[in-house]
Amino acid sequence: MFKIGDFSRIARVSCRLLRYYDELGLLKPTIVDRSSGYRFYSAAQLQQLNRILVLRDLGLSLDQIARATSKAVSADELRAMLLIRRADVEQALAAESERLRQIEMRIAQIDSAGQLSADDVVMRSEPARLVVTRRRTVQSFAEARGAIQELVRSVPKQLPRGALGALMAIAHSSEFEPDSIDIEYGFTLAEAADQGALAQAAEAGGMQLHELPPVSRMAVCVRIGLPEHAHLITAKIGQFVESNGYALAGPSREVFLQTPQLERMEHSVVEMQYPVEPMR
Repeated sequence: MFKIGDFSRIARVSCRLLRYYDELGLLKPTIVDRSSGYRFYSAAQLQQLNRILVLRDLGLSLDQIARATSKAVSADELRAMLLIRRADVEQALAAESERLRQIEMRIAQIDSAGQLSADDVVMRSEPARLVVTRRRTVQSFAEARGAIQELVRSVPKQLPRGALGALMAIAHSSEFEPDSIDIEYGFTLAEAADQGALAQAAEAGGMQLHELPPVSRMAVCVRIGLPEHAHLITAKIGQFVESNGYALAGPSREVFLQTPQLERMEHSVVEMQYPVEPMR
């Protein structure tokens, strides 16, 4: 038997928490000395305490913990619950890590504000292009990457060899909403491709075969990395557009200049294209 202080030392929890769990009936001492009121705990109670702590860390309320412990949740069930909680924590950490990267990129943009140059932006025309695409609204850049990765894996198996050109994406939203991205994504197609066969294959794969219209003026700049960091490039395009008396004119495009490595999307080389027209 251990006095409450010694039990707290081997359990690595505070006496205050042990007393609190005693009051709630979650973890009663094995013995309470009637004359002194001292609480004594057994090493066998460590397992019960660990169950309570696991359930607490899973986000269960004290009432839920009391019900769970009274039903003698098995070790396998606790392990499964903990694995779910671990996945939630990993997802939260990934989101916070991405937020940190975004903050760092914004700091870099502020630091280089006086050096921002549109020299990397070029203007050119774009011809009409035959494309095979899907269109959907996604809730995050991560979801968009997942959709594109699935496309890269599946489409080459569905369409004739040699027909596919560059991977591309078109942002149809008139405003930037990172949690509601209207994106069309797919591949350009070779001019000599058999359109009849492609149309059948595209329909079978849940895609659409159509032609992108030509664009007489396209402001273009290359970025390397994920779309979350694209604001560094769009800032250059914005400066170019404004200083040359243009306005944005339609959906922007992103064309992968190299076939992306699915596990290393942060190294993607992408040409960002914004249709523009003279300011009225």
